[in-house]
Order: sequence, then C-alpha cells, then structure tokens
Amino acid sequence: MIFKKIIILLLTFCILTGSVYAQDSVNRITVHLEDEGIEQPPDITAGAAVVINLQSEAVIYEKNAADIIYPGPAVKIMTAILAVEHIEDPANTTDFNTKIVTSDYVVNNTRGWNIDMKEGEVFTVEDLINAILVNNANDACLAIAELIAGTADSFVAKMNEKARELGCLNTVYTNPHGIHSDEMYTTAFDVAKIALYASKISLIMDISSKASYEIPATNKTAAARNLLNRNHLVSKTQHSNYFYEHARGMNTGSTEESGFCLVTVGQQYSTLSYLCVVMGATLTHSSVSGNDIINSFSDARKLLEWAFLIYSYRVIVRRGEQISTVKIDLAATRDEVTLIAEDEISLLLPRNADIAEEIERVVMIYDDSLFAPIERNQMLGEISVIYKGEIAGVTGLLATTEIEPSNILHVLDQIRDIVSRPWFGASVTIFIILFAAYVALSLVRRNRRERKRFY
Repeated sequence: MIFKKIIILLLTFCILTGSVYAQDSVNRITVHLEDEGIEQPPDITAGAAVVINLQSEAVIYEKNAADIIYPGPAVKIMTAILAVEHIEDPANTTDFNTKIVTSDYVVNNTRGWNIDMKEGEVFTVEDLINAILVNNANDACLAIAELIAGTADSFVAKMNEKARELGCLNTVYTNPHGIHSDEMYTTAFDVAKIALYASKISLIMDISSKASYEIPATNKTAAARNLLNRNHLVSKTQHSNYFYEHARGMNTGSTEESGFCLVTVGQQYSTLSYLCVVMGATLTHSSVSGNDIINSFSDARKLLEWAFLIYSYRVIVRRGEQISTVKIDLAATRDEVTLIAEDEISLLLPRNADIAEEIERVVMIYDDSLFAPIERNQMLGEISVIYKGEIAGVTGLLATTEIEPSNILHVLDQIRDIVSRPWFGASVTIFIILFAAYVALSLVRRNRRERKRFY
C-alpha cells in the first residue's frame, strides 16, 4: 500500500513538473472566430499567449493559454494592484507621499533587476510604485510588500488571496517580484485575468505608460535616479525599433525559466483596445544588426496588429438617426412624430461581417397608442440590435418635436371613453329601468285619480 502511494505521488509530481519544465510539442492555438475569410493569426515565438478585447472582454486569441507556466515578471502586476488598492483604501493612512525606510531584508534579499536601494535609504511610495511599474525593480517590490503587510510572506498571502478572488485557480505566488521559484506558477489565462483587472485601474495604466520617472536624490544617494521604462513598445528611450504607437503599459521582463514575458494594451481611438499577454517568448539573433531581438515585443505587436486588422467597431445605429415615425392621437395639428436614436450603437465585428445580412434591428414602441401632448426628446420606445441571435445593443427612441393636444378632440375622447366603459352601459340600463318604472308608476297613479273623479 505504501509503495502504491509512492508511485502515485511520483506520477503526480512528474505530471505537474512536466507541464512546467517541458515544452509541449503541440501548440494549442484557438482563434475565436466563426467567420470564414478572416486572416489567420501570426506565428509567434511565445510559448503561451492571450489576446482579449477590453470593451467586450471577449477572448480573441489564445495559445497554450491553460498550460502551467512560470510567471516571471508578470508577478509584479499583482504587486502593483495590491499597492494601489492599499493607497486608495480610505481606511489606510498611506498615500503617495508616505515615506518608506529601506530595511536590511530588502537590501539582502534582492536579486536581478533593481534600483540599488540601500539600508536606511528613504523613498516615497510614489517613488517605489513608479520603480515597479516603469523600471520593473525587484527591491521596490519587497519594500512595498513590507509597507503593506509587514513582511514579504504576509504580502504573498495577500497576493494569493487576491488571485483566488479574481478567479485565478491555477496561480500560486511565492514572492512579490517574480524572481524564479520552482513552487511559483500560473497560466497565460490567469495572467490575462489579473491584467484585465489591472487595466481598469487608471493609476496603474498611467504610470506603466510613462517613458521614464526620476527618483530625486535621497539621504543615501546624492544623484537622482532616472528610471527608463523597460517596455520598449511604449517608450523609445532605449530601443526605438520596438516602439508601437498604439501600445500602453503595463509590464515586461524575463527570467531564464519563464522566458521573455510581456503584458501590454493596444489601443486605437477610445472605442477599441486589446489586452495582449505574451509568455515564454525567445531571443532571435539578427545577422544584420548583430544584436539579439527580444521577441516578446515583436510577438505582441504582431498579435495586436492582427487583432486591429480583423476586428473593428462598426456603427450600427447612429446617434440622432431617424428610426421610425409613429402616429399620435388627439393632436392639435400634427398627428405623427419622428423618432431618433438617443445614443450610438457600435459592435465589435469581423471586418468581413455583412451588416445587412447578419444584423437585425428591432423597434419597440412602449405604448400601443400614443396621445398628445408629446414633449420634445420624450422617450417613446427603444431600438435593439440583434447579432447572432442575441441582443448586442439597445438605445432609446426620442421624439423630435413637441406635439400639442387638441382640446376638442380630448373632450370627445373623454366622452367616448366614458361611454365605452362597462359601468356606463350598466348605469344607462338602470336609469332606463328606473325611468320606465317611474313612468309606469306615474301612469298608475294618474289612472287612479281619474277613476276617483268619475266615481
């Protein structure tokens, strides 16, 4: 029995570690499109990737997105989330100007990329959050963790709790900066869920989109620290050849075990943006320049350009568009009014979608009969847009003009309404019966009087 348990444990260990360490020979790529004729996604070096439309939160593309992988620098997105939420929580006294004194733990437990914090050196919270989101600094992550939770371990517990709250059931954190740990893992899907949450926090997006940030001289360092954004998609300060004008934020970096990772947002106008997660990308040596090409940037750009190419927002109903004309009863002059759309309805559609064939517009008027008076901009109904059998958008229908009532028609209508009511017919019947009885009784009395007079 003991031997059998050992075998089961060994098999379980092999399955788990194999999914992390071994590269699957079969790439599971899914493009969430049902329409034929759409351009196929680009080939990328990344082992796993996800593209999500931020307006609809629909997954557009995924590659090995459920595979267990090492998170690498993407860990810092969760660290930034907890840091910003701690600052914005009114129950806490911490703000951007709160000072942090660097501990010996931070100095002695930092490896990899950092801003060279010194024991006893004083920074503000603003300095360290910028160091994390702009420059990917590992020591800043540890300092923020101590500020918020007292110890790095306590902070990691909060990270794992937040991951569960966001539905990331395949993510385990062991540190706040992403330096490799065999026990720390995630999936591209989970990274995307966390990044999707972070993309709605304006402070994170604004800071991580900066080209640079300067930490002033401190009590331990005479010179200012000029931190350059390591996400070369959003900044030309280090490598202009990676720059992509539609990119914003949010995190990049690498470890030997995780490969090159990049989480960023591509935005065109205010109505179309995508979250792109690229995990486990490679380096390619360029024989032309003699330099290594970081493929996480080129992979992300290819995916974003593809997404912008195949999908676009199409205006189905324009704001102020004339939708229908309805009859108005009891009006003084005009007996109809034109209805216009209150707001625009736009849908994210494949570029080859046939709007005339695939989109249905359904108009609903709230009342079967409409009566004057009608006010200008009064909402009298709504228009729904149906795509693939589902309601994809709704907006109200507004009256374009004021319709005044006809007093005569209103009086006649009230009379007609009274006459048509059941109680009115019953009242008339009762009145007729009572009147007939009264007449009959009067005749009887009259006959009696006549007889008395003759007798």
